[in-house]
Amino acid sequence: MNGNKIELWHVPSPGSELAEKLEEMGLDANDLAARMGYTPKAVNDILQGNSRITPDVAIMLEMITEIPADYWLRRQMSYDEFLSRERVKASLSDQSLWKKSFPSEIAVASPRAWDGYYKDAKLKVAFRISLAEVKDPYATSAWIRRGEILADRDPMEKQEQIPVRKRLKAALPEIIAFAAANKELPKSAKKITYTTPEAEVVDDCMTGLQELCRKIGIRVLFVQNFKCAPIHGMYRWYKDVPLIQLHDRFKKRETMWFTFFHELAHVLYHGKKGICLQNIEITHHHPEKEDEANCFAQKCMVDAGFKM
Repeated sequence: MNGNKIELWHVPSPGSELAEKLEEMGLDANDLAARMGYTPKAVNDILQGNSRITPDVAIMLEMITEIPADYWLRRQMSYDEFLSRERVKASLSDQSLWKKSFPSEIAVASPRAWDGYYKDAKLKVAFRISLAEVKDPYATSAWIRRGEILADRDPMEKQEQIPVRKRLKAALPEIIAFAAANKELPKSAKKITYTTPEAEVVDDCMTGLQELCRKIGIRVLFVQNFKCAPIHGMYRWYKDVPLIQLHDRFKKRETMWFTFFHELAHVLYHGKKGICLQNIEITHHHPEKEDEANCFAQKCMVDAGFKM
């Protein structure tokens, strides 16, 4: 065991252990076949690991070797797991990009599974991306997954759209006032840094924003990003909670606040349906929604005293 990772060395087949037991008992494959009512070929397949030990076989072996059936079944399960892991490793052996691009917590089992979840409309998200666009879909999906991990560490109650929208409308003046009071970075900070698995909070006002939004029923996360996936923010519903996920590389509060208000507009106006990942770029099927979010963000920024 290495942290949360399980590393399996070579696991011998239960048949090899059975062969050792037979030798100890002074029996050979023909003797075992006769005692089980099996053909010698069937027994040899078991001994060589080409045939699985089923519950029926395990009970027969218990009667012959006096080793409990559940022992043989556990050995078979360990061997099956080992073989499965070896097959997965082999299937990924020629996909260096896949192996190098993902952190261990990506939570998908294969490139095909990743394609289905992150590229083929099974994961719905709405993005505001930088002008550089997203060139690395693998890093993008890893960033999304990091947000899921942070969200799972601090569960929230499930929310309904209409009550959240009503609370948001009522709290919007308070949020704008909070933005107005926190327009500038602390003099000691060169850039905004947030709570992430690798960093400490140095911009304390963001904790206040998280708490303010949490009261409304909205989760706000600041998640460490990758240079190859320069996404400013993301809106989605995750486990029945509206989630605004922002990256951790804003050099100006002004940019951060605009992105936040942009994503907040999606919560207010656009419900649970977002925009899916397609190919290696993110395409907006509803540009009018992005325009609406931009207009909302601009108005909030002006109301907060930012020069637009």
